[in-house]
Amino acid sequence: MFRHLLKLMWNKRRANSMIFLEILLAFVVLFGVFAFIFYNADRYRSPLGFNYEQTIGVRIDIDDALDSLSVLELQKRIHGELLAMPNVEAATFIGPVSPFGGSTWQTGSTLNGQQIMTQGLFADYRFGEAAQVELTDGRWFTEDDLRGKYEPVVVNAEFKRRYFPNVETIVDSVWDISGEHIIVGVTGDFKYKSNFAENFPLTFYPQMSRMKDGYPFEMMIIRLRPNTLAETEEEIFNLLVDNTKNTEVVIWEMAKDRRKANRPIVIPMVILLVVSGFLLINIALGLFGVLFTQINRRRSEIGLRKAMGATPGQVTTQFVLEILIVTIMALLLGTFFAIQVPLLELMPIPSTFFYYGIVGAIAVIITIVLFCSFLPSRQAAGLHPADVLHEQ
Repeated sequence: MFRHLLKLMWNKRRANSMIFLEILLAFVVLFGVFAFIFYNADRYRSPLGFNYEQTIGVRIDIDDALDSLSVLELQKRIHGELLAMPNVEAATFIGPVSPFGGSTWQTGSTLNGQQIMTQGLFADYRFGEAAQVELTDGRWFTEDDLRGKYEPVVVNAEFKRRYFPNVETIVDSVWDISGEHIIVGVTGDFKYKSNFAENFPLTFYPQMSRMKDGYPFEMMIIRLRPNTLAETEEEIFNLLVDNTKNTEVVIWEMAKDRRKANRPIVIPMVILLVVSGFLLINIALGLFGVLFTQINRRRSEIGLRKAMGATPGQVTTQFVLEILIVTIMALLLGTFFAIQVPLLELMPIPSTFFYYGIVGAIAVIITIVLFCSFLPSRQAAGLHPADVLHEQ
């Protein structure tokens, strides 16, 4: 039967070649779309590592004429007055790199013969509590740590995984990158750019790292009680203006910033899904059209087969297998080229997601082909041999 199907397909190679190309094109597109979606879905599922809900970001302008001691006193006064407000649960000062702000600070060094690269986020000793950072080892640095011999830092889990995979703990170790620092804690996964950001080695530096260069913290993260932003925003604004003697105070909602930060990935994903959907609809309509046309042209063949004893199920199976063989041939060719992408490392994406993309594309295409071929095939199986042969 298989040889017979191949002969029939060869006799209709012109029509089958169009189906072959359509399916091959659909596979290539779906392979790329699924690989992209699976990769970003995996990154989205990875936790941010901090709490952004009911949280606002604030930017103030501190007088440049103030010395470091005066700046610290001002920050302490602002922090105390904020916590005295009934709707404020926590507050912390941070440096120029803020969650979902789009900015990046990165530095590198050579440690024990290996090249270390880390992103940096500047935060004060209250940040761990205010942002509800998840710690897997050690603790967040305190005011007392700031008076020690080495500047304290906290690193994220990816830092330890990448550079110290075989060490049980790196807490209390001293390392030299942008100066000597002592690691006092390790967070879990921490992604401050967006939900789709890659887990990259990250180091939290204290304010003294910026103060000594003349750049005090002028941004804040303030966590509020649920549903109190509208009634508290003006009060916070007035408090900050009174303390800084400057009206250049900017307040934003971090949840909205998170959505904006996710858009560069979400929008392309939606567009790709819509384009893929239209492509699959066109392929489905094309398959319906080709199969209905073939059935009309092959009515005499169908009638003869049924007159010789072929059952409706056998006729249906024949048509389904014909289109399925063309589909499998197209998928095999597409898979051959698709698998070169992870093997040759043509894209900076883990190879696993390309294999997921191949499997996903194959599953969707075969499902559509089976669905689209079944209805015309059932119509062919329902033809009565006497009616069809009488037409000849």
